[in-house]
Amino acid sequence: MSLGVVVEHLLEGWDQLDGNDEVHLAIGPEADIAIPDSVIVHRAELKHGHYASRLWAQSVLVPRLVRDLKIDALFGMLPTTTVTPLPCPRAILAHDLRYELRPEQFSTRSRLLRKVSYDIGYSQADGIACVSERTRRDLLATHPRLRNRVVRVVYHGADHVDGWPVHLRSEEYAIAFGQYANKNVNLVIDAWQILQGRGESLPLVLMGLSDADRQSAQARIESLGLGRLVTALPWLSTEAFRDRFAAASLVVFPSDFEGFGLPAVEAMRLGIPVVITPEPALLEITAGHATVMDDFGAAALAKGVSEARRTSSQDLASAKAHASTFTWAATASQIRAMLADLVTGSTARP
Repeated sequence: MSLGVVVEHLLEGWDQLDGNDEVHLAIGPEADIAIPDSVIVHRAELKHGHYASRLWAQSVLVPRLVRDLKIDALFGMLPTTTVTPLPCPRAILAHDLRYELRPEQFSTRSRLLRKVSYDIGYSQADGIACVSERTRRDLLATHPRLRNRVVRVVYHGADHVDGWPVHLRSEEYAIAFGQYANKNVNLVIDAWQILQGRGESLPLVLMGLSDADRQSAQARIESLGLGRLVTALPWLSTEAFRDRFAAASLVVFPSDFEGFGLPAVEAMRLGIPVVITPEPALLEITAGHATVMDDFGAAALAKGVSEARRTSSQDLASAKAHASTFTWAATASQIRAMLADLVTGSTARP
């Protein structure tokens, strides 16, 4: 999930709240997101290399803004938003602990950078908003010293899909994702070979693959004789992604690790059946409204796809009703309440 998506929709949700908050956003020069007119934007002019620029922004730029603007509280979208002391309370967003619990899915460099910078961010945070109970449990288990901090579960919203285009489906097809290792593209391709062998062919679109991963996936697709059935696509524009997603007849999401699992909630809200693994965060947020694989294998996924395609209209309506509870205004309201508690000192634990 793109961090920009979360920032954009969180600000939209905040804009819907009653109140007179003065919201400031510190953002990089190339960030391309829609920002409400009510938000005061500060774009950093970064002139150094990637890591040097980030360190300068975290240690100099953001703290300077906080001091100059006399900010009441800071909310960081990543644990690394700031790495120096601040004159106000700070809270951060914890997405997941995959870099610690699935280290094989990261390069050594990336894993070490996250460990060092995230540990600093966690140690300096007064409050932490976790995107799921699963993330909260993982965080407190791996960083037990945080049990004396304010650590609350704040779900993402999904009502942004209400504005996505609605198309009459000219053909049925499934979608799956490939932007990270935990999305298990090869597993999906192998499951499609099983489905093809059973005569249960359904066109599949894989989205979000890097150039290297796309080449690898395409080679696997061809070797298994799935060239006419499976399409591997790179990163799409926002409009193209929404079009593909909203018109799909099935969402396949066999992730082995999630902090939240936004595509699953988006699918439910759009009335699209979704297949998931028995992964804690996905089980948490779908709450019995998705087809759950028996295990993490290709045969289990093929079975899950067959079952999901038979999802009743009544079950889809129930899933949609459940997904309607995930709104960005609710997300913003809970984060605002946390910040207010930190400012006033009323920091009761959950």
